[in-house]
Amino acid sequence: MEDLNHLTEKGRVIANFRAAVAVQLDSGELVRAMPLTKLPMLVAGDVVDYNDDRITRLYERTTVLQRGDARGKPRPLAANLTHLAIVSAHPPGIDTLLIDQFCVAAENTGISPIIILNKIDLYEQTERRKLDMMLKAYAQMGYNSLAVSRDSAEGMQSLLDLLQDKSVAFVGASGVGKSSLIKFLLPDRDVREGAISAATGFGSHTTSVTYWYEMGEGSIIDSPGVRQFTFAELNSVDVRHGYIDIARAGQDCKFANCSHRHEPNCAVKQSVDDNTIAQWRYDNYIKLTDEP
Repeated sequence: MEDLNHLTEKGRVIANFRAAVAVQLDSGELVRAMPLTKLPMLVAGDVVDYNDDRITRLYERTTVLQRGDARGKPRPLAANLTHLAIVSAHPPGIDTLLIDQFCVAAENTGISPIIILNKIDLYEQTERRKLDMMLKAYAQMGYNSLAVSRDSAEGMQSLLDLLQDKSVAFVGASGVGKSSLIKFLLPDRDVREGAISAATGFGSHTTSVTYWYEMGEGSIIDSPGVRQFTFAELNSVDVRHGYIDIARAGQDCKFANCSHRHEPNCAVKQSVDDNTIAQWRYDNYIKLTDEP
């Protein structure tokens, strides 16, 4: 019998279309494939083995970004990320709660957040100062924080330099301009989409599907816009861990299990009073720990 092992090729999942997945093999070839039923749900960024139109193996993920489905169960969105680029803009509006939700999810997954304010050229000077203060608060936590504009090119070269050699998923609400930023970073994206469509028969790019794109030695994952990010099996302890400024200050609380709400000698509440933790960060933390 002919040995088929030599036909097995390694590749990367570009997108999951439910009926099948698109895979880019290490040879560069784009293929359509069906996962074996024993495999878990595959997502953009997964490394797999491909053999005879089948995905036969899923390699261990270094990281996996998950969100809660309609029943609150964890559903993977993307795999093998090093960074999460959290994009916000007005319009549709700067939503610090959504930004914090993504930050908490990233921190609990071992992924580094990057905070990006897009369409910065549209803001008046007074509003711009407020946003600069918000970015400064995230920067003080150790997060890369950028103000950019695709139209004016402000900050775009800094963004390109920052993302080199990283595996990054772009996330945020619909309308914040993720796609326009990715088109700047990947000028040939339309050509790639055409190649995927021609090779796999999945049709043109759709915003309801998460896509993986190679970029130099790194990669970019483009995800659909969301209104909110529902945690998958994260409890209040996980939320406290994900708020790294609150977690750091909380080390000085009187009680080890301090909720930072009503306990005496709470170092977190004192930090809010001292303005070393932003009031809006603390308010968001309270909202998230209030969630069931």
